[in-house]
Amino acid sequence: MNADPPAIRSHHVKRIEAVLDHVERHLAEDLKLETLARLAAISPFHFHRLFLAWTGETLNAFVRRRRLEAAAGRLRHCPEEKITVISLNCGFASPEAFARAFREHFGMTPSQWRSGGWVDWRRPSDDEAPAGPFRIEVKRQEAAEYLFMRARGHYGATARELWDRFLPWVHSLGLGDQPMAFVGLDDPAIAGPTRCRMDACVQLPAGWRDPGLRLPRRRVEAHWVAALHYDGPASGIGAGWHALLNDWLPEAAFDMGEGPFFERYDPLEGTPGSRIVRCELCMPVQPRAQ
Repeated sequence: MNADPPAIRSHHVKRIEAVLDHVERHLAEDLKLETLARLAAISPFHFHRLFLAWTGETLNAFVRRRRLEAAAGRLRHCPEEKITVISLNCGFASPEAFARAFREHFGMTPSQWRSGGWVDWRRPSDDEAPAGPFRIEVKRQEAAEYLFMRARGHYGATARELWDRFLPWVHSLGLGDQPMAFVGLDDPAIAGPTRCRMDACVQLPAGWRDPGLRLPRRRVEAHWVAALHYDGPASGIGAGWHALLNDWLPEAAFDMGEGPFFERYDPLEGTPGSRIVRCELCMPVQPRAQ
């Protein structure tokens, strides 16, 4: 996780990270500086400075980038979804404004991206060949609440460091026997491998009470996922995602749904962050419109 610059205190970091999560969930809504500063309970002037110091981007630049990256992902993986619908759902006022912004960011039109232009943009981290065959099933993921710790960087290099920090913390809270999850918040093939945000999470049992630490937590509502059962070297997890997104999804009777992509770990099956892992790669899905 980023080291705190002198001007940023831990309570500011928690508020800014909460705003980042709010942006991800509400890309189609009003995400103006004043609105989000009010959500963080920080004056707009100080919120702007703190946000830039913590993320390295202005708020407007971050929101614009995340809207475009979310749209690019849906253009690539949801071929039946109309470009107009994608542009509005990702917060653009009109298809024309979306087309202009998309061309400025990706160097091509949304239609060109969808018809194969994304291949030229694709980052090296997306080039790993699948190692299958993999077993994939569609199932209901029940609602759950999690504690989490966040980091930024290259998934392959940073994830293990994050688990090394997170797991001792989890065991100190008596939660080592609970299911865990690793949530990747960015697509490295679109955002770039070094800009990815990730959360290590532990699921909270019913009735769990925070011991007064005010730990960061999130609730994930019930939703359907396509779960790929992965058993192998952690370095090959990217191949599993490749198989799920590029081999299974185009032929399935499902579209990519809303919600986080995550690796789910059963504590009885092994330890996340190890060289060899056993987990489920879970992608949100919804029935494909006929």
